[in-house]
Amino acid sequence: MDLKPGEMLHKRYRIIEKLEASKYGAVYRGWDIADKNQVAIKQLRLTDPAVARKFRSEVRRFSAVKHPQIPAVRDQFVVGQSNHYMVSDFVEGVSLQSLVKQYMDLPSELIVSALEGINHPLTYLHEAGLVHGNIKPGNIRMAPNGDFYLVDYGFVGLDLPPADTRMAAPEMQAHNEFDFKADIYSLGATLFTLLTGDRPPDPVKREAEMRPMPLAREINPNALPHLSLIANRAMAIDPAVRHETIQVFMDGLNRPESRGLVDASIAIDRDAPPSSHRMGSFSDFSSGSREMPQLKPQRRRREIQRRVLIGLLSIFMIFLASVLAIAYFNQQTLDGGSVEAATATTESQVIAALTAVAPTITPTPLATLGPTPTPAPLVSKSGMRMLYMPGGVFRYGNNDGENNEAPSLLINLDAYYIDETEVTNQQYRQCVEENRCTEPGDGASYHDGYNWRSEAWDSYPVIYVTWAQADNFCDWRGTRLPTEAEWERAAGYDPVELKRSLYPWGEEFNGNNLNYCDGNCPKAERDFEFEDGHTDTAPVGSFPAGQSPLGAYDMLGNVKEWVDDWYDRDYYQEAPPQNPRGPAEGDAKVLRGGSWFSAREDLLVTRRDRLDPNVPLATVGFRCALPAN
Repeated sequence: MDLKPGEMLHKRYRIIEKLEASKYGAVYRGWDIADKNQVAIKQLRLTDPAVARKFRSEVRRFSAVKHPQIPAVRDQFVVGQSNHYMVSDFVEGVSLQSLVKQYMDLPSELIVSALEGINHPLTYLHEAGLVHGNIKPGNIRMAPNGDFYLVDYGFVGLDLPPADTRMAAPEMQAHNEFDFKADIYSLGATLFTLLTGDRPPDPVKREAEMRPMPLAREINPNALPHLSLIANRAMAIDPAVRHETIQVFMDGLNRPESRGLVDASIAIDRDAPPSSHRMGSFSDFSSGSREMPQLKPQRRRREIQRRVLIGLLSIFMIFLASVLAIAYFNQQTLDGGSVEAATATTESQVIAALTAVAPTITPTPLATLGPTPTPAPLVSKSGMRMLYMPGGVFRYGNNDGENNEAPSLLINLDAYYIDETEVTNQQYRQCVEENRCTEPGDGASYHDGYNWRSEAWDSYPVIYVTWAQADNFCDWRGTRLPTEAEWERAAGYDPVELKRSLYPWGEEFNGNNLNYCDGNCPKAERDFEFEDGHTDTAPVGSFPAGQSPLGAYDMLGNVKEWVDDWYDRDYYQEAPPQNPRGPAEGDAKVLRGGSWFSAREDLLVTRRDRLDPNVPLATVGFRCALPAN
C-alpha cells in the first residue's frame, strides 16, 4: 500500500513525501499532528505472523537506543493485516546518497568527515550488542549545521534477505551467524560507493565467481589510495580479515601519510564531541550548484601522492613475491586441499598486510565515571515537591488484569518529575487568585461544611475539576499532566530495585495503606475488613505506608487522577515502545489510581478508568508532571 502526500495514517501522521522504497516497503516523511513535528515513517509489508512478531520485538529493542546522532523511535503500529509501521524522529538535511547523485565526485575531506561523524553512534550500538544492519549512503544524513546522523535500521532479527545485497555482508545474505563485522562490511561498501559513485559488486556473486574486488581508485583515479585499500579490507569475504573494530576502521581514514592532504581549516579533531565533526554548513552544498567546493590544487599534494603510490607499489611487489614463494613451496600440499580456500586465504593476507602499513593508533581509554546522583526534588511555584523518576525500560500493563490492561509490554520512558502528592485546594486557589484558573465546581461532598476556598480544607485534594481545568493548572505551573505510562511507572516501579509491583507498597493488598471504600464508606458494597476513619477525601499524604517506591503519596485511593492520554480500550495492542502518549484523539480521558469511593478490586497500579473530560466529580483530582530535560 503506497501512501500518498496528504494522506492521514493512524489518525495521527500526515504523509508529506516518500523518501525511499524497497522490496519490503518504503520510508516516508510525515507530520505528527499530535506532537506537531516532522517524523520518519518506516513501512514494512509483512504477511508472515512470525516475522511480524519479530518486527515488533526489534522495534522494542531499538526503542531503548538513546544517542543524539540516532533518531529516537516514537511509535509503532499495524494497519490492516500486513502493513507494519515504525515512527522515529526526522533529521532535517541531506543524505550522502543525494550528494553522490548530485555531484558524483565528492571531496575526500567530506567523505572522511561523514564516516568519522557516525563513529560515535555506530560504536554506541555495537557496545550495546546491536547490529545496525543497513549502513549505506542513504542512511547517513548531514544536518544543516554540519552534524552527521545515522538513520533507519536493517532489522536483522527478522531473518529476511537484505534489501540491497550489494551493500550487505555475505554472511547476512547466507543467513549465517554474524556480528558487528557485518556493519564494518557495509561501512566499507559505503566508502566504496562514496569514492566511485556506484555500489560495489555483490559479495556472494564475487565469491562464487572468484572475482577479485576492484579498487575504488581503478574506477575513480581521484580516490586517495589508502581510502581505496581501507574499503577493500572492510569488504573482505572473511569477517576475520576485516577491521577488528569500528575504531580501527576510523583510525585508518587519517593515516600519517594522508596528513597534509586536508586543509588545516577543516582538520578533524578526533577527541572533539560529535557536533564538531562538521564540514561547513548545509548551505555550502546548495542544490543550485553542480560543483562541490574544492581545495586549491597544490604541488605538495601531488608529491605526497606520488610517494604514497611508490611506497605502496614496493610493498605490493614484496608481498607478491612472498605469495609466489609460498605457492611454489607448498604446491604439493595444495593438490590435496581446496584451491578456493587457498585463493581466499592468500587474497585476505595481502589485503590485510597492505592496509596495515600505517601503525594502528590505540585510542585513549575513557575515564571511568562514577554513578550519577539522583537529582533532588524540584519545588514548583505552588509549593509542590516534584520527585525525579529516571528514564528506562519497565513493564506496562497487566495480562492478568482487565481486558484494557493487556497485553503487558515493555516500554521505555524518558526521565521526568512527578508531583509528590495530589494537587491541593490551597495550591489550586493560588492559580485562581492569579486569574489563570477557573474555580472548581461546587458539587456535593460527604464532608460537612466542605469548601475549597476555606483554609480548613487547604491540605485536601482539589476535586470537581474537569480535565481542561487540570491541564490548565499544570500549564500555569510550567508543567503538564502525566502520561498514563508515566503515572503507572511512578505508582509501582522501584527505580533502585528495578522492579514493579501491583500496589505501591508491594504485591498484596493492604487496606491500611490507602483511603478507599472501606468500613467508613457510604456505599453499600463497602469493605468491612478495614476502617481508615475517612468517609470522603483525606488530606494528601495521610497514608505514609502507602507511598510508592519513588516516594509519591496516594497513588492509589483518595481521588482518581486525570492523565494526559485519550482513552482507547485496545491501545496497548499498538502502543509504541518509546514514550507512549495515547491515541491522537478520543471521546474520554483516562483516569488512574481509584478513589475513596473505589472497591478494593479496582485498586491496582495497572487499573484503567475513563471519563468524559468535561465532567467534574467529587472523586476526581490530579497531579502534574514535568520532563526532566
